Amino acid sequence: MRRRRSSIGQLISTLVFLVMSIWLASAARAFYLDGQTIKAMLVGFGSILAFIATFRFQIQKFVNDRKKIK
Repeated sequence: MRRRRSSIGQLISTLVFLVMSIWLASAARAFYLDGQTIKAMLVGFGSILAFIATFRFQIQKFVNDRKKIK
């Protein structure tokens, strides 16, 4: 199995996406508890997208592997 080397920039951006997803999730919870449901849903959606972006390299590898199979 070949090990893929990651650059420092990729590791930093991955960490930023993860931290932002956690921060946005806590902000969405605060909006929800404040009664601002629509804003909480939008911020929560942003949190989900940031969390998915954390795994962008794994998703890319998965998609590329699936393309090779076909």
